[in-house]
Amino acid sequence: MYGKRIRTFGNDDVPGVTEAEAMERDICVLLDQIHGFYKAALNRLPVKRVPSLAPRLVEAGVCLGYLDPVSNIAINTISYSPSPWPSSPDEDDVLSRLRKSILSKIITNIDDHRVLELPLCPCTAESMTVARRSLEGMVSFLIFNYRYLPEAEALRYLRLAGADLLVAVWLIDQDRSKSAPSVSGAGLLHGKPTFDVTSPATTIALRCAASSTRHPEPVILVSSSMSAVSRLVEVSKFLQDYDCLSAENVSCLHQLVTQAPQNMGTMGIWRPLHLAGVRLANRKRKRKLKDKKMKGKKKRRKEVERTFGYTEALKLLLLDKIHGLYLQAISRLSGDDLCKRLRCSILKSGYCYGPMDPVSNIILTTVWYDSKLCTPHEFDLGFEVDMICTNALMRIECCSLYGLLAFIRAYFSSLTEHDAIRYLLISNADIWSAIKMAEVDGHAMCYDHDGYKEAALASWHPDPDALVKFFSSSIIMEPTESCVPTRALTNCAIERLTMLISPKSSSTKSEDQVQQHDDVSPSSEILPENQKRFIREIQMKFKSDQGFFVRKVNAALFSYSQETGVQYELQVICGVNPVVVEGASVALFKKRGKYEYSHINFWATSKGSNFAAPGPVLFFAQCSNGDKDEGERPSMCVPVSASWISDVRCFNCERKGIKIVHPYHESYQGRYDDFMEMAQGNHGFCNEAVIGSCDFYADVKCTLKEDWIFYDPNMDSKISLENPIIDWAGAKKRLKNRIF
Repeated sequence: MYGKRIRTFGNDDVPGVTEAEAMERDICVLLDQIHGFYKAALNRLPVKRVPSLAPRLVEAGVCLGYLDPVSNIAINTISYSPSPWPSSPDEDDVLSRLRKSILSKIITNIDDHRVLELPLCPCTAESMTVARRSLEGMVSFLIFNYRYLPEAEALRYLRLAGADLLVAVWLIDQDRSKSAPSVSGAGLLHGKPTFDVTSPATTIALRCAASSTRHPEPVILVSSSMSAVSRLVEVSKFLQDYDCLSAENVSCLHQLVTQAPQNMGTMGIWRPLHLAGVRLANRKRKRKLKDKKMKGKKKRRKEVERTFGYTEALKLLLLDKIHGLYLQAISRLSGDDLCKRLRCSILKSGYCYGPMDPVSNIILTTVWYDSKLCTPHEFDLGFEVDMICTNALMRIECCSLYGLLAFIRAYFSSLTEHDAIRYLLISNADIWSAIKMAEVDGHAMCYDHDGYKEAALASWHPDPDALVKFFSSSIIMEPTESCVPTRALTNCAIERLTMLISPKSSSTKSEDQVQQHDDVSPSSEILPENQKRFIREIQMKFKSDQGFFVRKVNAALFSYSQETGVQYELQVICGVNPVVVEGASVALFKKRGKYEYSHINFWATSKGSNFAAPGPVLFFAQCSNGDKDEGERPSMCVPVSASWISDVRCFNCERKGIKIVHPYHESYQGRYDDFMEMAQGNHGFCNEAVIGSCDFYADVKCTLKEDWIFYDPNMDSKISLENPIIDWAGAKKRLKNRIF
């Protein structure tokens, strides 16, 4: 698959076309296609026998749902029945005039500049035609269902799909390295379909889309869409077998789609997307036949074939994948006391580039750093680390990304950053697989630069020369991989790995690093008193915050254990967002900035489990931020999969750019209210702002306050030199609230 170049965003190959102009052109083309769908739907619906269908089509017959566009229009029209259906065969003249009136309310006047706005202004959305509101809804569905998808790219996917919503979903899943469904059963991602019409995430996206179209009853649209897709065989008999429905057909369809949805198995869940892929293949086949017939005649306007070129979106998706790799690595360091010590080193040198797979590289560089560059000092923590700092983890993930990019581009001078990210995304951040893909695509390798050197510099490694020497040594050529098991590491396993990669006869410290060690020891002689006091103060603050979250997690885990009958024990907290609002955040100012909840990821193991038992389980917990409000705001705790991070959305976490894996089926704060307000145009944040916020917080290559917690005078002297603490009182005051 990687040999075929993924589509990139383009402007129809017309130089000098801005994104705004390209969006306007896409809107015009899409509206023309949508108008055709409505004409086909009007021909299929019996508006003469059931006169109320025409006004219902204009009001509620939007082009949204899980079937083909014309069927979606018909289903939404039939399912909406605000009043009894009048039937009067003596109104032919009236109906003729009504049909013309209906078409006038469908065909959109593109000379109106408001039509070309995206999203529509809330004050003008009501007055738009049903075709334009349908386009608004389709774009809304895509941007609320997928993270990091700008409106401009959503438009381009819809244009590629011929204004078919499910075909656009098929294309996005393909471009984002998700398997397309097939009859053989492919298209399952970690035990679930890549696009699950029954999931709350999809339902919320459809509800938001229906609200953005100003549908009079969004709940009816969502329910009828689910009912139709769960009874696909029965519904298709009417919609596909009849060129024009009868009044009796309409009545039968109304009864079908207004019933509660049926339970759907895996095959039923992936079928809508499979049918979308069939429609896309048929569309391509027809276009080829048309091109063949037009050969030698006037050249037809070239179809748009390009999308997915926003480097920002690609980078954020890749960072999500890298976060999943770090979660796996942390799960292997969640066992004995020695593993707990490595939780500090992983934040300083645990990079996912190296000679092996990404997770093994993280563990390898972490153990190497801890054994070769870390030395005992007076600022060693006097307590166990049970919580990995969220911001520091995000920074090492970002540094790994830049290291991966520098490594691959060091060997492919013609490779753009965009293409390098694309290869890494497809390869799941495996640098060697990405290099192979680039070679298959015809990129020539060059050896003018040292990839490890470039990666170490780009990733902010504390001692690049030592890391390069380690990667270049003969030690790394030995069967190191056998010492990095796929399960949780024990003290013995880490000691074996340490002996293998760091024998006493070998030293990988650079001369500069040795000199730095001599210069800064003892640290008490060079650090100002304010910095010493700040280090102790922030360590105690971290201990206090860690204690609070550990208590909350243990309480939530205890409740979950009582429900399931399986006792679990906390291993390590690996992500915290303490600024989660109850309900929509638009009312935050009324609460004076009060955040009621925290979202937490942590690894836990079943008590009494042995080496042969299943490994640690990743959990999500939603806990109250108060000490005595558990009765009012009970905690929730459920297992999650690290692979869900890009599939499930949370406004509170995305707004702060915090990578928390959320549950796929359960409800939580931040899943619904804010996105609904955004869909209705009542929120201060828009889709572009959410994407920009994610990028701002995720692209972290700077000193953090967390650096003082794990301050090592032998490695971090630059931090103390570049960050003097002049105002001790002010620095202490900023540690008042819960910050870690």
